[in-house]
Amino acid sequence: MKLNKLVSALFITVTSQAIFFAGDVYSSEKKSAIEPIMATIPAGSFEMGSMVSENSQPLHKVNISEFSMGKYEVTVNEFRQFVEATNYPVPQECRNELNGWFRAYTKGNWETNALNTSEFQPVVCINWQAANAYTQWLAKETGKPYRLPSEAEWEYAARAGTKTDYFFGDDTDLTKVCDYANTADLTGETILQRDSNTSYKNWSGELSNCNDHSAYASIVGMYKANQFGLHDVVSNVLEMLADCRSEDYSDTPIDGSAHVDEKCERRSTRGGSWHWSHSPLAQRGSIPEDFSGGVDGFRLALDGKAPQLSKASKAFVARLTFAQQQEQKRRDIQPEFPVPVNNVKLQQDDSSVTITWDKSEEEKVESYRVYRNDVTGGMFKLLATNLTETSFTDKKMGLMKNEYAVVAVSFHQQSYYSEVSTKAGWTAIPGRIEAEWATESNDSSLARTSDVDGGYNFTGMGGIGADASFEYQIEVPETGVYKLEYRVAAPRDTKGFEVLANDTKVGAELVKTTGGYHEWQTQQGIEVQLKKGKNTVTLKSLDNNWKLNWLSITKS
Repeated sequence: MKLNKLVSALFITVTSQAIFFAGDVYSSEKKSAIEPIMATIPAGSFEMGSMVSENSQPLHKVNISEFSMGKYEVTVNEFRQFVEATNYPVPQECRNELNGWFRAYTKGNWETNALNTSEFQPVVCINWQAANAYTQWLAKETGKPYRLPSEAEWEYAARAGTKTDYFFGDDTDLTKVCDYANTADLTGETILQRDSNTSYKNWSGELSNCNDHSAYASIVGMYKANQFGLHDVVSNVLEMLADCRSEDYSDTPIDGSAHVDEKCERRSTRGGSWHWSHSPLAQRGSIPEDFSGGVDGFRLALDGKAPQLSKASKAFVARLTFAQQQEQKRRDIQPEFPVPVNNVKLQQDDSSVTITWDKSEEEKVESYRVYRNDVTGGMFKLLATNLTETSFTDKKMGLMKNEYAVVAVSFHQQSYYSEVSTKAGWTAIPGRIEAEWATESNDSSLARTSDVDGGYNFTGMGGIGADASFEYQIEVPETGVYKLEYRVAAPRDTKGFEVLANDTKVGAELVKTTGGYHEWQTQQGIEVQLKKGKNTVTLKSLDNNWKLNWLSITKS
């Protein structure tokens, strides 16, 4: 029996309401509870998955029966009725406050948290357990077996018959999405930098070059719906689903029902959130059942056609419509963002970096701001503001490569970043070379290290990538043979990396297990022949699941 039908049968058994059907519409109801505004999703089939990531494979055909899904994510106002009726023990701590970025759990719940400002924003700072309890309560109250959607239902409904990354197309230049979703955009970047001196840039994906008018979570339904009438599926808050997390689609139902294991510690999620760059609709995620976050919400599903609105739901629609209208009026009078700064150039010497740019031709531009990241690929931090001239000089940061960005400012709103970067310096050996001093790097990212000496190490999702490479510029005092050492961490034995000196392969190094990602060891390496003067040493990864904090080169 399909899970959806089984859940429906269980709900019908436990409810005291008699349920009868007029066609596919549930007609018996208690009229006190606000029910979700639903859209009917027609029966059909689609190819589920994506070749972009392994956890979305294999591609497989799924047959979906007719069902209905909430047009909107469940709001604070709707969730309030559940808590007041049941006194449910909702989480009282939540990852909801910004301080550089999300901090660890702090005081805050579904009603009182740092990020929600409206009854008609999606409810957050709950966990999957609370969302599921709400769903069961509403089913019992109304006599209609409301439930969380399955992953297959969500993807089918969100795609709405399309095969592109999003229901509105592929949007490779990230300029269309703001009409359809609340994502990491110019509005969010301006407010995020103002409120917490941090950035979407280099956080998770690209910054959208458009304006969605919302810095944090948006009132539901403010963006264009998809072809099935669903709002906010691309991004507003992350949506929790009925499925248990699975590694891939090798053992997943093909009838649209949820994948449920006997032991289910993590639940599937779909969609994006205002604090991330949006992702294609086929991308998967998951969270622990007891995780309570400031960007995690849900919407509901129901077998069959969308039911008629209850009296309470009609009243809710009226209040929501008014809130949407007022929010739209606010958005309509917001000034336009300035255009990006042009012709940004950088000059550097041993002690300073000077950045210049062209004066904006827009009369509304009042000033400029300069941002800098601490390491290549890091998030931009504000360095200088209220600049009226078109140049800025900064003290040189040292041997590492840094990136700068200039923005134009108008009415406290800043343009898209115009970026430029320094060149990494030449490191004198013998001595230690920090990982972050790489001239070029790829398939990896820099993060604060857990090693005893501090600083940064190269890492990534699952450690350094199997295709990563790191190039270092070194100044050698005399021609000769030099010994290499590496400071690494690895939870398993790996194939390690190749070593190239001046683009010539010297040999390969294994990276042996150190006991974990936070257990660091210095491992001895091979000897290399280096010439007097300027040389390059390159490490080319052959495996993942390892991290690099530094390497050293000494005379053999």
